[in-house]
Amino acid sequence: MNFCEKYTSAIKDTVLISLNQNKNLKYWRDDMFTNTLIFVIPLSIIALIPSVLWALDFGYYQLVIIDVVSVLIIIMLGFKKGIKIKHRKLLFIGTGYVLSFTLIYYVGLNSTLYLLACCFLSVFIYSFKNEYFPALLNLYISILYILLYYFDFILANNATIKPSELFAVFSNLIFLSFLVCTLIPRLFMRLNDSFKETLRHTKKIEKQNNLLKEITWIQSHVVRTPLSRLMALTELLKNTDNSVEEKKFLLDNIIISSKELDEIIKEIVQKSESVHANE
Repeated sequence: MNFCEKYTSAIKDTVLISLNQNKNLKYWRDDMFTNTLIFVIPLSIIALIPSVLWALDFGYYQLVIIDVVSVLIIIMLGFKKGIKIKHRKLLFIGTGYVLSFTLIYYVGLNSTLYLLACCFLSVFIYSFKNEYFPALLNLYISILYILLYYFDFILANNATIKPSELFAVFSNLIFLSFLVCTLIPRLFMRLNDSFKETLRHTKKIEKQNNLLKEITWIQSHVVRTPLSRLMALTELLKNTDNSVEEKKFLLDNIIISSKELDEIIKEIVQKSESVHANE
């Protein structure tokens, strides 16, 4: 096993603990989150170096701290055992939004793409009670940035932004965020319906297979007992030396075995009809 395989396996074993659950929508979200961590961790480490050098060059030491802490949190989410996957997701989303706002504050409006990416990932990996929660977060962050701008709390290199540019960027961000939060959950609803239908179909097939196995077992074992008895009794009945009492005894047992065989055949027919009814 090479390094990449060990790395992927380590994160999946830590985050996606149960690999045997039904492949439903929840499992799909968890798997999506796990794969996101697998790719984000090395990319964030690579991106950290130039980001820290740039921030140090401009004297943005707070940005350096937030960058480093964010990467460390993401690494922890991938390798720290004992954290529920729900809490991992929330911490990942929270870290993404904090880092995105910090980058907008220090770097400029181009970093609003990070907010849109956070919204997109949040909707994919987590099911919020309010499906518009990620879009609302982007709305609140946009309002906060605009307030900081008008009260002259924006850094000097971002202070030259025109109001029209500010509103254009954030209005597009909010529009796209709400669009993402509207369309993707509806896609997931369809996927969830498809998962449920597949699960129902699978259970139906399993039930049919169990019935067929039971029928096969009855035919090969249960039917064999009265049938063998009937064959033995008829052979004995052929004996011309049998007395009247012996013949009566044999005939009575033949009738009993025949009735027993008839009941078994009726049971097989009922089970066969159940199989066809479930098709």
